[in-house]
Amino acid sequence: MQDLISLPAIIFLTLLVFIPQVLNSLPTPPPPPEKSIVLTIASPTPTNIPLVTITKVPTPTPDSSPWGIAKQVSDHTWVIKVQNDPAMGSPSEILNALNDLRARQGAQPLKTDSRLCDYAQKRADYFKSIQNTDEHKGLIEFLKDENNYAVLGYNWIGENSSYGYVMSGVHLIEFVYNSDPDHSKNQLDPKWDHGCVGVNSPATNLIFATSPR
Repeated sequence: MQDLISLPAIIFLTLLVFIPQVLNSLPTPPPPPEKSIVLTIASPTPTNIPLVTITKVPTPTPDSSPWGIAKQVSDHTWVIKVQNDPAMGSPSEILNALNDLRARQGAQPLKTDSRLCDYAQKRADYFKSIQNTDEHKGLIEFLKDENNYAVLGYNWIGENSSYGYVMSGVHLIEFVYNSDPDHSKNQLDPKWDHGCVGVNSPATNLIFATSPR
């Protein structure tokens, strides 16, 4: 999973990959980030896959880092400078930007599904209500009940989420989610065949899915 929050001109990005059966082994989460993105990949088939977490966090004071370049500052932390846009991209604009990028990389486009769209919007609305992301807890708890894979309609689910900045669809996809090799690989993964976006500015949520039930 992944979450995001904003200081002026800085982005915070987190990546977590997990399988439902190992959720109980999750480490104690770090303090809420300033800005983050989350990707979750889950399968109902028991497998022993280790947890991986990558976090992009904002720096509270100005620095001399170059704009738009992701920099890893610890095992799980990255920093990147970006600038907000005048308006937040719409859900369709963000999804179109992602599909355009996927097409240029030879990946199939993501088709929408009303179940995924409803869930993505609920997540974005929740982030707006708490003025933060939730460190992936909402999706983790939701997928602990394997019946909820059927609710969403797929066996594999992924999530990117953000809070606290305003960006166009292209900038969100290409400046933030595509700013490091790990997140670029996640959003361009050709295995995803469905996806949807929820927006409640300045909160966004992207849900990816494959293997329909």
